[in-house]
Amino acid sequence: METWTVQTPDHTRWAVMGLRGELDLHAAGELREPLLDLITDRGPWLALDLSELHFIDTTGVGLLVRLVHNLREKEGDLALIGPRGQVLRILRWTNLTRLFPVFDSVADVVADPPAD
Repeated sequence: METWTVQTPDHTRWAVMGLRGELDLHAAGELREPLLDLITDRGPWLALDLSELHFIDTTGVGLLVRLVHNLREKEGDLALIGPRGQVLRILRWTNLTRLFPVFDSVADVVADPPAD
């Protein structure tokens, strides 16, 4: 079963991928190819909707950190949407909420002005 969905809102630089369930060793391995495909198709501006993600482990955190550095090298960025519960606690405890732009909803991402 897929644990992600992809949205391609118009008039925004961001591609949006929604994650569900857990972002752990198994899920991170399954996400590698879809993430690379999405970045190739849409460019280096990626927003991950974490509102339906209930758990993240060190592998998932490592994936986010590697991904943001990779996207910024390509003059893009990684944003997070709606992290909550255990996921938000881990991101705060590791001080990673300062590393990523964090939006409350997909609508907030879509409203973010395109890059010049």
